[in-house]
Amino acid sequence: MALLQMSVHINSMKKVPRVQSGFTIIELMVSIGILAIIFALSSINLSGLPQSSSQSAAIDTLLSDIRSQQTQAMASNVSSGIHFGTTNYTLTPSNFTVDLDPGITFSNVTFSGGNLIFAAGSGEMTR
Repeated sequence: MALLQMSVHINSMKKVPRVQSGFTIIELMVSIGILAIIFALSSINLSGLPQSSSQSAAIDTLLSDIRSQQTQAMASNVSSGIHFGTTNYTLTPSNFTVDLDPGITFSNVTFSGGNLIFAAGSGEMTR
């Protein structure tokens, strides 16, 4: 009986391996570093977004105004057009001026005198 009790006592003294859970400090630092790099890259990419959307809006407005002026010239007996300044453009004959957003300018306008004129009735560009 003593032999049986001794073997039971020895078996109960064996160390049970502990299961460790959680992250090491190195794993946490690597994860934070990767997240910081991803954040930095995404913020660099988004910094040009407001400027490009402002340019897109200005281009869309200008194209719409050009089409409108051409349609107006085709529908009436009065020529219509656009005069280009450096930071704005003026619709003729209504003399309505559209100012460009800060940072957007016209340069190297090759129309005669900076004017884009559509002929009355046909809407063709005149020189």
